[in-house]
Amino acid sequence: MRLRHSLLALALVAGAATTSPTAIAWIASGAEGERAIQMPDTLGANFSIGDSVNKSGTTADYDALVGTWEFRFQNRDGQGRFGPPFVGHWTFEKKPGGGLVEDRWRPDNPSAPMGQTLYTYRIFDEERKVWQMYGTWPGSGEIEPGLTWSDGVSRFAIQHGKNGLSRIRYLRIDKNKFLWRSDRSVDGGKTWMRDAGTMEAKRISQ
Repeated sequence: MRLRHSLLALALVAGAATTSPTAIAWIASGAEGERAIQMPDTLGANFSIGDSVNKSGTTADYDALVGTWEFRFQNRDGQGRFGPPFVGHWTFEKKPGGGLVEDRWRPDNPSAPMGQTLYTYRIFDEERKVWQMYGTWPGSGEIEPGLTWSDGVSRFAIQHGKNGLSRIRYLRIDKNKFLWRSDRSVDGGKTWMRDAGTMEAKRISQ
């Protein structure tokens, strides 16, 4: 991501800690080298990056995600090996007037300031009917641009970062939980590492 969420997350994974019973159970159920987060298949995000040209969304695309979530995240390294899962919190906020969604994604790390988090801004483009998105991390000096949209069931995104191109899918979204998966390409989308990052999230507040 991006690797949006994946690459920036690694900066905080050392020393991550949590006291949430859910988080403790999540960590106990996954180990380095094993797939800890179960997906419905092994196909990855699995959509064409060309979809950003002919697909469209609405200003309500992210309404279902507004609120605060506890997540468990797992990435894969350059050789495809699964790393140890870690937990954190993810908050989506839709700004007054619509058309602007801010999210703050933070691994649980008591040694880091609360504001040291991955910020992503989604701005709805009324003409193109897709969301432009920009991810950044305090102190990074970088912006990772992308596009995102919905088919009414899943949310899709493509995002460019210095470590490659990511295609992202939010799936199985309901009121209290959802799944997230990201594929990574280092050759401009010719080949993909499927499920380079995976995540499950459970709602803790509206």
